[in-house]
Amino acid sequence: MRKNRLFTILMSMVLIGVLGVSGFASAQAAPTQIAFWHAMTGNNAQVVTKLVSDFNASHPDVVVTEQNKGSSYNDVLNNTISAMGQGQGPNVVQIFDLGTPIAIDSGFFNPIQNLLSADQLQHVKDDVMPSLISYFTVNNELWSLPWNNSTPLFYYNKNMFTAAGLDPNTPPATWQDLEADCAKIVAANAAPYCLSAELYGWYYEQWMALQGQELANNGNGRSGRATETNVTSDASKAIFTFWKDLNDKGYYTYTGKLEDGTGSGQIFTSGQAAMILDSTGSLAKYTTAAQQGGFELGTGFFPTNGDVPRQGVIIGGASLWVSKANTDDQNKASVEFLTWLHEPEQMAAWHKGTGYMPITKSSQDLLTSQGYFDQNPNAKTAVNQLADAKITPATAGAVMGPFPQIRTMVDQALQNVLNGADIDSTLTDLKSQADAALADYNSRLAATPEATAAS
Repeated sequence: MRKNRLFTILMSMVLIGVLGVSGFASAQAAPTQIAFWHAMTGNNAQVVTKLVSDFNASHPDVVVTEQNKGSSYNDVLNNTISAMGQGQGPNVVQIFDLGTPIAIDSGFFNPIQNLLSADQLQHVKDDVMPSLISYFTVNNELWSLPWNNSTPLFYYNKNMFTAAGLDPNTPPATWQDLEADCAKIVAANAAPYCLSAELYGWYYEQWMALQGQELANNGNGRSGRATETNVTSDASKAIFTFWKDLNDKGYYTYTGKLEDGTGSGQIFTSGQAAMILDSTGSLAKYTTAAQQGGFELGTGFFPTNGDVPRQGVIIGGASLWVSKANTDDQNKASVEFLTWLHEPEQMAAWHKGTGYMPITKSSQDLLTSQGYFDQNPNAKTAVNQLADAKITPATAGAVMGPFPQIRTMVDQALQNVLNGADIDSTLTDLKSQADAALADYNSRLAATPEATAAS
């Protein structure tokens, strides 16, 4: 009997221990799961995977699952809006710059500043370059966290400059300088063509901003919803005239296709042109091409109209948005992930791995302390160019719902002019088409025209 009682007591103690351990385990909250959708492919996708893996390893309370959701920014935006309309979709998503008004108008996203603490928000505003904060601030709210961002950049073959009797360390700062350099390059047979650049409305938008001209009314769509474009303005006409002049003189070349960055890049790297306009994101590509091709690569600020004071370039790329459908735990996890991506170590790694700009001052300080910019001076050009930009509605970039559609319209109008169409009539037609697209978009919104007025 005593043995049986002892056995019962011992078993009770074991059960109490087991239940206690089980109860303790169940008391430990399971990691919060968040889904991150993005548009990165190839090497950039590998960098994303590495960053997410490092975050998960160092943050046991959160598990981020990343997934590519399309081969283009538009694909990701469309897939996200469609999924969220069905009550599904990601907790965090990468949305490109032109998708900003669509994301806001969808009603599916929480402004990131609503999720950050006061100290976190102030840190972001102090650390991120002002032009980026300006771009993604709409209706006086920072809607998303800048991440993979770029600006346009001027690239040139220093060897060809030397062959033409030009200073290889002095890239053209203005359109007028560029044309004068082109004349010398072509005359010296330093290259068959002077300038290669894809036929791309993004460059047109840059030249509008550099001249201080807003692309749309109502403060570039930032003091009220855009209802009319400014594509018939003097600044716009000057861009078309400059581009046509380069083409008519035989200085400019492209593949004949719209937005063919790959083809235009091959023209430059194969030695068919001495200069090229491209994104800062192409720096690694051209650096490698220069090493393999045996020439020295130079970079400079995006050339501007010398008759007008330089204002500044507009950013490109994408930012990170947080779903309004998130739970409190998912919001907390999302903020933990996004602010980690902005830490200097991660931002510097992102820049080195992808070529996108190190958009935070802390990451730039880290790269400077590492001697990175001393070893890679061309990487500092884009940083200096963006820091030089004045903060105005023009340089903040336009906020227009049908912006992707309007950019394509600009592409086609430019091509028509290069093929001989009259500039004035082409711009008149362009304005009619672009304004109609704005009217159609605005008419389909339940919101009033002031609903997405920006700061």
